[in-house]
Amino acid sequence: MCYKFSVMKEDFLHYIWANSLLKNRELTTYTGKKVEILQPGSYNRDAGPDFFNARLRIGDVILAGNIEIHLKSSDWYRHGHHKDKAYNNVILSVVREDDVRVYTQGKAEVECIELEYADYLYNEYLYMRDTMQQPACYRRLELLEDPWFYLTLQSLAIERLERKVNDIRKILFQTKNDWEECFYRLLCRYWSANVNSDSFYQLALYLPYKILLRYIDRPYLVEALLLGCSGLLETAPDEPYTSNLKKEFQYFRKKHKLWRMQPSQWKFMRIRPEGFPTIRLALLAALLCRFGRLLSAVLSASSLKEVLLLFDVQPSVYWETHYIFGKESPYKIKKLGEESRKIILINAIIPFLFIYGKERGEEKWTEKALDWLEETRPENNYIIRAWEKQGFVFDSAMQTQALIQLRKVYCDPHRCLQCRIGKQIFKNLCLGSQ
Repeated sequence: MCYKFSVMKEDFLHYIWANSLLKNRELTTYTGKKVEILQPGSYNRDAGPDFFNARLRIGDVILAGNIEIHLKSSDWYRHGHHKDKAYNNVILSVVREDDVRVYTQGKAEVECIELEYADYLYNEYLYMRDTMQQPACYRRLELLEDPWFYLTLQSLAIERLERKVNDIRKILFQTKNDWEECFYRLLCRYWSANVNSDSFYQLALYLPYKILLRYIDRPYLVEALLLGCSGLLETAPDEPYTSNLKKEFQYFRKKHKLWRMQPSQWKFMRIRPEGFPTIRLALLAALLCRFGRLLSAVLSASSLKEVLLLFDVQPSVYWETHYIFGKESPYKIKKLGEESRKIILINAIIPFLFIYGKERGEEKWTEKALDWLEETRPENNYIIRAWEKQGFVFDSAMQTQALIQLRKVYCDPHRCLQCRIGKQIFKNLCLGSQ
């Protein structure tokens, strides 16, 4: 496959420079001075020169300063560096094509070299960037050693966990460090495990946990509050069960000045009946009433099996013969399935335990979170199956969470040169060519 007409991006040149993957080690400036790279510098992702604190020998002089990399020398002017004093300490301009002399804002001329690289590296980079196949590096995966690969997955899993922790911090800030309210909102977000997650989260905002706690010994009323604030109760036909729920909700809605969602915010299409929002709301009511302070029950769980059993609840009798209001169905006990429990565990409970331990300085919670993540069975989705197709085997949710992080943060945005796996492949390609 030929890529010679593809548009090069500077990130490839950044990678070549940072990792010293130069085709020609004998570098010479346009003035004929030899350049020896002592330290390539630290990559800068913010404003300013591309690499800070590099050390070079140019001619007979050792210089310390910054490096700027462009496709063409003329990009120096196009980007306005000649007017920016932040670039006065640039000691070398590194380019693919040297087409013009460049000067700093202080009128000092900047030495320049043309960067050469092996064609096979650039072709591999372009293939990874442009292919629709996933993972994009699939044809070079044999260059990775299994121990290194699985160890890298651990760090990617922690990276994904930290991202979730940052999201929880925002909720904790919004709840003024109320751990129980924060956990309730997080649980609601992942309670439906489908397209209704945003609606469940909004419901948690409309109906605070502290209000539900006041009536936790009255399951019927908790159902009325959840179904009423969801707006779904409004569309229910009158029958003994729904009429009593409406009556209770109207009274407590006025008492607590509660907001009510629009029924149209909830999705029923393309969802299995067991996942209908009506069923999930009834199950949520049963869960809250069973444990009262649910967070305490989660924190008290001594094993993964025990915490999963917390979600072994059943809704009220009405829902044994209904999936939606007013339409009777064959008798069936409604429960959360194994996959739904796993989603709640991975996305709500484990990240919450992790941040709970970090914020309180208690390692036992962070260790428990990591232990449970490693004990949880691997997920099964299109991301995981793409890697399994390449012959990899995964035995825990920690590994599969790492693959999701890899796909969403590196593969989908084509950040192969920032990806640990991508960088290792390029490194091994170079070693193999020597």
